[in-house]
Amino acid sequence: MTKNKQKATKLSVTSFFMVLFFFLGVALFLLYALLPFFKTEQGAMWSKVCLIAAAVITAVGLVGVIVCIAIYRHADKVEARNKQQRMDALERQAEQTDGDSSSVRYIPAQEVATLVNVGAYQTLDEKFAQISKMDKTQFVIYVARLFSRKGYQVKLTPVLDNHDIDLLVEKMGTVIAVGCLISNKVLCREDIVRVRDGRYFYNVNSCMALTNMYFDRTALEFAQAERMSLVDRNVLADDFMN
Repeated sequence: MTKNKQKATKLSVTSFFMVLFFFLGVALFLLYALLPFFKTEQGAMWSKVCLIAAAVITAVGLVGVIVCIAIYRHADKVEARNKQQRMDALERQAEQTDGDSSSVRYIPAQEVATLVNVGAYQTLDEKFAQISKMDKTQFVIYVARLFSRKGYQVKLTPVLDNHDIDLLVEKMGTVIAVGCLISNKVLCREDIVRVRDGRYFYNVNSCMALTNMYFDRTALEFAQAERMSLVDRNVLADDFMN
């Protein structure tokens, strides 16, 4: 388990116990309010203990929950900022290339080992096995390399608020808005609607939904009606990887 996963696990466990603390304190308040015993002389001392314990436990739980939420939000912001900085660096690298697709470097050196080799010395099964281990950013970068090898000029869109369009690829004057959908299931109409909508934000007439899996009938019918291109696992293998 990586350090980030260990931290996330510890934070989740801590959050769980803080929520339990909060509800335990609330439960003690309810006991004090509902049990007649605490209103008697014999229960006077215990009523004070119950109230103090309820107040302390509730306060600890509430503060703990607030702190955990703040940590979660901070971690999300840091992750989003790091991804955006990485994508900005990749865009600058792409702009600095001389147009030779074989020299385009979309991937930092430290990530190369975890990605699929573009060359033909891996079998298709091996390539898709590696793709299944990618996160979204790595898959987008890999697809960008595939388009580059086919002679397209590739522009990476921002990681955040990109309207589900990850790439703008251009060849012979035609620009295509591409949404990269890495998945472990068959995709349906709902999975590609946002790609259709995203092309209007970038003022592009052509759009494409590309995935490492397959599309069902609802997606195929929707794409045909909306004049979208669909690239599934088979097309990706035949037209891009070979």
